[in-house]
Amino acid sequence: MSQVSLTNRERTEAVIRLGYTEREAAFLSLAALHGGFFLRRQYCHFIGKEVGGTAAALVEKLVEKGHGTAAAGCRNAMVYHVSARPFYAVLGQEDNRNRRPRPPVVVKNRLMGLDFVLDHLGHRYLATEQEKVEYFTRERGLSGDDLPVKLFQSPTAKVSTARYFVDKFPLFVSGDVAPIVSFCFVDDGVQTGARFESFLKEYARLFGRLNRFEVVYVCTPNTPFQSCESTFRQSLQSGGSTPSVALGSAELDRLIAHFEERQMYDAGDLESFDRGKLIRLRDDRQMYSGKFSDELYSRWQSSGRAAVERMLEAIQHPSRMGEARISTCILRHNYDVFGTTYTVASN
Repeated sequence: MSQVSLTNRERTEAVIRLGYTEREAAFLSLAALHGGFFLRRQYCHFIGKEVGGTAAALVEKLVEKGHGTAAAGCRNAMVYHVSARPFYAVLGQEDNRNRRPRPPVVVKNRLMGLDFVLDHLGHRYLATEQEKVEYFTRERGLSGDDLPVKLFQSPTAKVSTARYFVDKFPLFVSGDVAPIVSFCFVDDGVQTGARFESFLKEYARLFGRLNRFEVVYVCTPNTPFQSCESTFRQSLQSGGSTPSVALGSAELDRLIAHFEERQMYDAGDLESFDRGKLIRLRDDRQMYSGKFSDELYSRWQSSGRAAVERMLEAIQHPSRMGEARISTCILRHNYDVFGTTYTVASN
């Protein structure tokens, strides 16, 4: 994966070299990394001006240079997509998936996310997958096993690719001494309750590893989710879908010993197995059966005992209720003008 860590200033300077003004470059960098799509009014909000010739000059330049496309929505509302690989390459994000075309509901979601960012520019945003992973693993000392991840495999590839934070919702950090991480959930009005519950489950392990965090429920005036707080609290109380397990050092030693014997048996290495050892293996297989034990075994095979300890520690010490909070951000814009379909306009 071709990804390079750059500061926001370095990104802006790189885009300026492509022929944009400083404020054009700063906005396009922001829009590209926070979803890839934008509206003229969003650029005007960024620079503090009314919609007019300034925005027209930017979008004309974007399309003429081949760095983006114009998409026509309902009632000729125009959406712009920063989609060119060379543009993302100068941002150090050549393989960023924001370049790809998306269905209308995803475009709406990305526009809502960008509006949230534009309304709260003072935060320290972790805009890219790389920034998020590095923050939690390097600055917070967590394991990659604690992060929300999905595996993708192309028809021609033999191995899967792990991608983290695939929802691409805004995520920011506040405070230096005792930082609090804020995770946005953007409600685009489609399968609202089920999607929020799924989001909480995907992030349950990471939430359990943080001392302080916040979920910001981002929605529009006509699609507020009234029960978001109760759903959030229920998720914290249940600890997600992971069972509660507590192991002492002796019990952990026995579990690891079972994993070692199980691996030898599965590999056909049976020379050290006498009748007593085979009986113990059978009994331990019954004791350590189930999906969770299988996941522990898989983690041990790939990363050793330390990975098992981290996984058990995460579910033994969930975040305390008083250190987790949820807030609601109702955006002032109406996104229904984009309808349910949009088509790419000709250049």
